[in-house]
Amino acid sequence: MKGCTLNTRSLAAGLSLKPLGVSTGTSRWDFPRQPIDDGVIVRGLRRAIELGASFVDTADAHGEGHAERLIGKVLREYRNAEVHVISKVGQLRGSAPHPYAGPRVRHQLEQTLENLHQEDLALYVLDSYDFGPGDRYLGPVIEQMHALRDLGDIRAIGLRGPTSAASLDELRRFHLLAEEVQPDAIWAQVSGLLPAAVLEGGESLIEFTVRKGMGLVIASPLEHGVLAGRRTRRALTRLCSEGICPEEAFAVVEGALRELAVRFGGGRDTLAGLILRMSLQQAPHAVVTVGVAEEHLVDECFALPGELVEDDLLYIDHTYSRIRIGLQALTAGLPERVGGR
Repeated sequence: MKGCTLNTRSLAAGLSLKPLGVSTGTSRWDFPRQPIDDGVIVRGLRRAIELGASFVDTADAHGEGHAERLIGKVLREYRNAEVHVISKVGQLRGSAPHPYAGPRVRHQLEQTLENLHQEDLALYVLDSYDFGPGDRYLGPVIEQMHALRDLGDIRAIGLRGPTSAASLDELRRFHLLAEEVQPDAIWAQVSGLLPAAVLEGGESLIEFTVRKGMGLVIASPLEHGVLAGRRTRRALTRLCSEGICPEEAFAVVEGALRELAVRFGGGRDTLAGLILRMSLQQAPHAVVTVGVAEEHLVDECFALPGELVEDDLLYIDHTYSRIRIGLQALTAGLPERVGGR
């Protein structure tokens, strides 16, 4: 299946998106340490839109506004295509004493919209849980966000969700902020290596958003290329965060992924679409965003297979589990165990 032909999903009241979009949250935007190849990004964005992407996920902190400006350049070329933008605030301070101080959120939105050549954002995500000493900026920020939505400058309010690596304190902080902010949608990193966070009471983040009637944006489903068999710098960082050997870590992942490719009758270039289809089926109310890259990699991501049956979903989930166990064994200094089922 070439292109994103899946039905739209509701992210918030009056806001429906095709479920697969692209993100600038990749190692290419690790500014200033990583040189940015504007041409690669622009061509990748164009290809994604041509294949049916109806949204782009970015942030003011991606290249300190450079990502937004490149997106704006591309969107001006596709004025007849309904492409929405998700952006984030809360990481860049600028000349303010704090990223959330005073009218900082409103001012940053104005700059973001100018960068993007857009009149509004689909979703504006509060990207940090730090609202100053004693949460002094929290109340004013909530007022600003709700006012921006009422004025139509943003269509929906978002909040960053926790990962499965979050501490108990971080999970409690998320609960508190979700009650205070009352977001329309949650943005969170979820993948086979980093499953949805389990909140207090045993409820998963996916179940929480369903119960609350919130939209969900799933980011990094391919773990920066790891689950598509890519040896990117960001992938190496992800796998070696516990100090394990990169080659040993990739051996764990690639051994399991080879079996996955054989099971579904394709090569490595079919893995991205397969795993993204899995993500879309695991959370039927969510939209999924994948890092924009070279055109041929965008093609791989948007080549989604048909709907997976229950046995297929269980097999992929079992593969994820084996990879996680294998990586944990390396961290613990135990023999790698990622053999057959």
